[in-house]
Formats: sequence, structure tokens, C-alpha cells
Amino acid sequence: MILLISLLLAQSSPTPAPVPTDVAPSEHHQTRHALASATPSATPEVRITVVNATSVPAIALNTKGTNRPFAYPYFPQGTWTGNDPIMTNSVDYLALTTNGALLARHTQKFPPVSSQILLLTGDLSISGPADSLPQIGLPPPPSLKPWPPNIQFHTYPCSKSTNASPENKDICRYRVVNGMPSKLLILRAFADGNKPGRQLALLAPGNTALFIKQPPNLRWEAEIDGQIYPVVMEQEDDQRNCLIPFFLRNGVPSFIRVFENP
Repeated sequence: MILLISLLLAQSSPTPAPVPTDVAPSEHHQTRHALASATPSATPEVRITVVNATSVPAIALNTKGTNRPFAYPYFPQGTWTGNDPIMTNSVDYLALTTNGALLARHTQKFPPVSSQILLLTGDLSISGPADSLPQIGLPPPPSLKPWPPNIQFHTYPCSKSTNASPENKDICRYRVVNGMPSKLLILRAFADGNKPGRQLALLAPGNTALFIKQPPNLRWEAEIDGQIYPVVMEQEDDQRNCLIPFFLRNGVPSFIRVFENP
């Protein structure tokens, strides 16, 4: 049985993003936004959670083309937002600096009648292609003009954890994303006594690993730049699938856990 890790790195809690007045902060560095609508929808289609796992302190984010457009002029790294359902599956996103300069324009088409996560990664550097993170020890391809700011948009579906019988409690799905530019992420099963840690995944920048049929409680370790970090995933009654993106906070590896909300 493959195990999974949720990495517990020493980190300070990010400052919640100032957003519309109906925001309620929650745990795990989460900021949930209940977005108001002038005309409530009778048949909502798409629920979207936007996660900022970029390696810069903050960006701004706007949307267009939806029945519930929203704007977050200050969207810190390590936070995420969950909006009310929208009636369209095509959304135009504008990523900007906190001063309003355009970083990227991205149109995302989501499956209709679904719950989705939109993950943002990147370090806003202009030394290589914008659609992939800087790699380890590889020079960027030549370009006749400066590259646009490095930022990526990833989508992942949300789903409920599989119901488990008392005899089988391996019910969770965990997705780990290495959003750290120029950093290698190694995942291992937690060493136990004389038994060494067993490598589970080796993730280059931008790569992901999906672990299925996992228990809600795990002990793991991660290695980044030769540093070993003990990891723990603990869930009690409400056991859910989880997205675990890694990024750089002030140049230091960090992560968040985003529990799926189907």
C-alpha cells in the first residue's frame, strides 16, 4: 500500500487576504470567500477553489465572464478562496501584481456541474517560459525577447473520499505538487526504528504525485535541499481528500494543505 505525506514544515501563518466583507477565515491557512450575487442561481454548475501557491508574497486576481465576477487586490501566497457556484464553466482570470500590472491572462474551461481546484504556481521570473517552473540546473531556452512573468494555472477535480468499512480505513486521496522553482522534492515513508524511510516519489519542479487509498492519519518525511522534514497528516471524523502544494516563502520551502470540498 502506497502511503502519502502531508508535510509539516516550520512556517508562520500568512496574513489573510483582504477581500469582500463577507469573508470568514478558517484553519490550515485558508481564507474562504462567500461571494455575493445580485441574482441567486437556482441551478448552480461549477464550484471553484482558487489556491495561491506562487513563490512570491502576494498577487492580485480578477475574473471576468461569470455571473459572479470577483476581485482580490491582495491575494497572499499560502491562502485559497472558495466561491459560491457559478453558472458558466468558462472563466477568464487576470493575474496581476499588487500594484495592478498585468502578469497573465488565462481562460479556463471547467467540466460543467463539478467541483474544481485552480492552483496557481510560479515565481514571476522572466528568464524562461511562463508555462513551466524553472528547472534544476537547466538554462532556459534562448528567446529573442524577454519572457512573460512565470506563472502557471493547474486544475484538479474535487471528490468525496471513498466510504470505508471498519476493516478498511484507507479511504483518502492525496495529491502532492512541487511548485518550488529549481527545487527537488523527495517523499519518503517515515523511518520506523531500524527500518529506513522508503522513497515514494521524486518530484522535479512542476511535477505531481497522486496517492490513492490512503489512511486519514499518516507519518512521513520529506527531503528538500538535503533537509529532512517530519510530516504528519491527521484527520478525525470528517475525512477528506487533500491537495498539498509546495512553494517557496521568502526562499524557504513551505506548503499548505487544501482539503477538497466536493
